[in-house]
Parts: sequence; C-alpha cells; structure tokens
Amino acid sequence: MEKISLPQLIAELSDHSALYNQWYKESEMKYGTIPSQTLANWIVEVVEPIVEATIALNSASEKVHEIVKALYLETLKLIGSGLAIRYEDEYKVAWLLMAKMPNLVVKFPIKTILLLNDVLLNLHRYAPEKTSYWCKLIESNTVEIKTIEDFKIVGRIYAWKCGLAHIRTRLKADYAALSENLQHTILQNLGSDKTAYDLFENPWSNSNTKFEGVQGGFVGNTGYFEHPPRLAQIGEHVFVSDSKSSYALFADQFGKVLLPANAVDAAYIVSKAKQLDTSEKWIEKVNAEMDTSTISSVVATKDTLFFTLQNSYFLYVYSLGNA
Repeated sequence: MEKISLPQLIAELSDHSALYNQWYKESEMKYGTIPSQTLANWIVEVVEPIVEATIALNSASEKVHEIVKALYLETLKLIGSGLAIRYEDEYKVAWLLMAKMPNLVVKFPIKTILLLNDVLLNLHRYAPEKTSYWCKLIESNTVEIKTIEDFKIVGRIYAWKCGLAHIRTRLKADYAALSENLQHTILQNLGSDKTAYDLFENPWSNSNTKFEGVQGGFVGNTGYFEHPPRLAQIGEHVFVSDSKSSYALFADQFGKVLLPANAVDAAYIVSKAKQLDTSEKWIEKVNAEMDTSTISSVVATKDTLFFTLQNSYFLYVYSLGNA
C-alpha cells in the first residue's frame, strides 16, 4: 500500500481490505504460497497504471471496485499459476496495453483481461518468441480499437502474423468487419503489397516454388514425434502421425503449426500416406536441392508441398506459389 500513489486505488484496497485479504487466502489455498512482494510489485507496476487510465473515463467508486476486483483476481491467478513469474516481462507488457485501451477495460474488464491472456497462452504454445512483437503490433492500433470485437479481431490477425498459421482462413471475414482506419493500419503492419483478399486467401506471397523450412522434430529435443512421421491429406486438411500421436499441419508465409488431432486415428493417417509421384510438376525443382528418393510420404495441395524423409523426424515444407 505504501508504494501506491493513486488515491482511488488506495481507497478501494483500504475500504475493501477484508475482501481482498479473503481472495488472497483463497488463492493460496488453491495455488499454494503466493509471494506477497510479487503481488505488491504487480499492483504498483501494472494494476495502478491501468486503473489510473480508466478513472479518466469513469471514476465512480462502484466502477473502480469492479475494475480493481477483476485485475486483482486475475493477477492472483497469473501469479498462482506461475505465468506472471515465468513470463513476467511479457505479461507486464501485454497487460499494460490495457492502460492504452481504458475504454475496453471500463466496459468489459474481465473479458479484456481474458482475451489478452488467451492470446499470450497461444503464442507461448506456438510462437513463444513472438509475444513482444504481438504487443508492439497491438500498441500501434490502440487508438483505432474502439470495441471489444475490434480488439478480438485485431489480436487474432496479429497472432496470425506472429506465426499462428491455423487461424488464417477465418480472418478474411473478420477483417471485413473492421473500420477502414483499422484495415489500413493492419495492412501496413502486415507488410504486404497484396490486397486483403489475396493476403488471407493465399498462404504464400511468392509465385514460385520455394523451400519454407521444417516443422516437427524428435520429441526428446522438444519436438513432436517419437518415430519418423508420415503425412496424409484427409479431406481439406493435412495430417501427420508417427503411429502414436496425430496432428493437423498448417503452414503459410508467417509460420508453421502442428495442432493435436487426437480424434483422428494415427494408424489411419499412416495408412493414407502417399509415396512420391515422379510425374508431379514440382519434382524437378525440388530434386535440384535434395535426393527425392529418400522421400517417405508426400502431400501436394494447390499451393503447398509437404513431405517427410526416411529416418527423419521433420516435416519439410515448400511453397508452390500462388501464380
């Protein structure tokens, strides 16, 4: 309390001290010891700036209570789960975005926090090195973000930009729902000279065959597979399995993602895997870079080539372009 300078926050914590202490004790019963100093620092460095920004829009004591309560309870969850300790800097930067969007916090305090936390969890899972970049992208749009739906859509688009390839196909309709100002800024930040339609419709920006890297790896080296995997196209999706685990594979210009596909039988995926067809149009271009006789399974969609190699734990990805 002695480090907090915002009078409204001091009054809120003081007037409802029994309630906040109760929530603290309940959280310790659920999570174990919650370091009081960590909590105090978070309140001063993160919660206070957010509350201060919201007071400029609504200083009613009941609104301050609603907002502080939401921030406090979600802070306890973050610290109790270890996320605010393990990823302290990233969560601080992300939460402080709320101080730049106080209009959302005033109207939807819990929903705004949960949307932020959900994006960070997904980025930690699929693109952990991009969380700070996502925050910078969002910050560039905070003035134009007027509604919680704007925030949800913009956050989703920038998560795709940061590597979440599996959400691209749903973004075209999302983008169309945004204001012209937001659309313009987003296209600039995506760094593309393509139209919005082409950007979301086509996975690759180039019009030629190009090696786009690998995905997967041995599970013992923070990868996914215990055995060399095989690929198969089932319906509109590409699946991969090592005979034990099953995944859906997504890839585009911004990233590659393997999503668990436990509902799809691993043996079925392996049984549907196809061998190399030397009559395919792309074979000569790929063959110049590697020995195609070692390819163990292959999937070629209209714009992307995926294949596996004998005794390799990786999936190889080539863009076939959009020409």
